[in-house]
Amino acid sequence: MKKIYLFFTLEGFFSLFYILLTQGPIFTGLAMFFNLDEFLLSLTAAIPPMMQFFQLFATFFVRRYKKRRLLVNVFNGLSRFAFASLLVFILLGKKIPLVFIVTLAISQFFAAFSGSTWASWMRDLIPAGERGKAFGTRNMFLSLGNAFIIYLYSLLVDNFSHGFEMVLLISVAGTILSILFMNKIPDVPMKMSGSGIPMKVILKDNNFMKLVFFTLYWNMAVTFSSAFYHYHLLKNLGISYTYISYMMIMNNFVAVLGYRIWRKVSDRVGHRTVAEFGIALAAFVSGVWFFMNGATYFHLLIVDAVLSAVAWSAINLSLTVLPMEVAFESDPIFFGVNASAASLGSLAGSFVGGLTAKFLSGVYVKVHGFEVFGLQILFLMAAVFRLSSVLLLRRVKVKKYIPLREFVFNTVFVTLRKPVYRVFEKTYVSYLLRRGGERVRKIVERSKRRKSDSDEQG
Repeated sequence: MKKIYLFFTLEGFFSLFYILLTQGPIFTGLAMFFNLDEFLLSLTAAIPPMMQFFQLFATFFVRRYKKRRLLVNVFNGLSRFAFASLLVFILLGKKIPLVFIVTLAISQFFAAFSGSTWASWMRDLIPAGERGKAFGTRNMFLSLGNAFIIYLYSLLVDNFSHGFEMVLLISVAGTILSILFMNKIPDVPMKMSGSGIPMKVILKDNNFMKLVFFTLYWNMAVTFSSAFYHYHLLKNLGISYTYISYMMIMNNFVAVLGYRIWRKVSDRVGHRTVAEFGIALAAFVSGVWFFMNGATYFHLLIVDAVLSAVAWSAINLSLTVLPMEVAFESDPIFFGVNASAASLGSLAGSFVGGLTAKFLSGVYVKVHGFEVFGLQILFLMAAVFRLSSVLLLRRVKVKKYIPLREFVFNTVFVTLRKPVYRVFEKTYVSYLLRRGGERVRKIVERSKRRKSDSDEQG
């Protein structure tokens, strides 16, 4: 399995050359290069998750052709080469919003078919007890790749007049290499009964549908503000791509440590516990952005880089694995339904967020030297939406779960008792659970004894 996990990670690394063009500051800059305003930017940021609706139809191709590796490669190739065609329009001088939006939509349409097919394939390939470790390790190395690629892209865009053309060309090379490494991963048979799961069976699966409703609401909460964090830095605060890349490099190096922890923790305490923690922290980070202005950005961007790395490493890992855990088979239709909910939530969130951003774009207040742009209010609203999604996630039943309060209590207790560097040792998880569990049991036993003594005295 070690070789499989190596190819699994290398494929992900080279895929980043495309993925990082569809998110983050380079995506925002490319959209602005094609003259998109706040509302259109919000809609385009929602296109990738919105197009996941078409994952529902991936099951048709999988059931018909069976070869999931081939399908993933074909769909990835069509998706990524389609987006690289923006280079042609730039050379022709067609830098208009409609070109950018249509090209992105076509690219993400094919990416959607790849998504659920890949998730179905990985569910069968990677044993349930190793998913946290496998995806955590992969994401850990991808975070290092993120840092390198974002820095490279930022240098090119900041220092060369044809920087965007150069990053599009590099993404083509990355796509070719990702396909080559994908071909080295075994295409295992699908583990499913009969000829497929009917849609009505999934709709009657109450627990899976609770996950679907959470996915819908969570994606609405995320896309409500996701397009505007880097937009706020670039347009309102005038920060360079290179400086933003430094913060993202810091973010990715912290994420490496985050994945190193979460890949061990998630398989032991449960992926839902990790998701709840990550979401609560992501909500706090969005609230911090309310204070992000010209006087505070230097320090707050460091806070954001560290805390968001911890939060999103937990979220990305746990929400990748949760559908695999809650679904009772590997039929792509499960992942298609969940992805379709994500797309609907993203559409709603981006539409409402875009309108809200457009409405707030003219707001500017300065009180005692403290600046507040309209988008800072939007970030505060997003924090509330994100945090409230935890209430829906708690309704989803999973095989392994430790309540969030208990998990946080145990973590703080162990961290305060030991030097911080011990948190990153291999023994951390077992030590955390053993000592934290003992601490909780002692508190419960002490409480029972006091109650018993009180009853006897009464």
